[in-house]
Amino acid sequence: MTFNPKFTAIVGFIAFAGMTGQAQAECSGPPLSIPGYSAAIEGALTVKAGTGCAFGVDGIEGAISEVKITQMPKSGRAGVQNLRAIYVAKPGYQGPDEFTYAFIGTDNRGGPMHIAIKRKVTVVP
Repeated sequence: MTFNPKFTAIVGFIAFAGMTGQAQAECSGPPLSIPGYSAAIEGALTVKAGTGCAFGVDGIEGAISEVKITQMPKSGRAGVQNLRAIYVAKPGYQGPDEFTYAFIGTDNRGGPMHIAIKRKVTVVP
């Protein structure tokens, strides 16, 4: 892992209603700090069954060209839309899930950027 003290981005998420037609999605978890342009980090996330979250990066000094799901969840669904990773918890499911996604691009000096994020999900009713 490469560390650049001048670079600290934050992985944030936005909640959205799942495919069940619920009016309000519920996602919670601490923001994740990214310590450099080549990083593998892990973070907890709690999601209400049948709803989902989209994940982006704020404060990045570079350009993201691609977002990939590198490990699919076992229970929920994951995908990519508009350079954001998306996770949707299975309706009616309660328990653990996990998935991994990566932000790929170039740093502010034209070098490679690869930030892999594993989310340990707890799905609640």
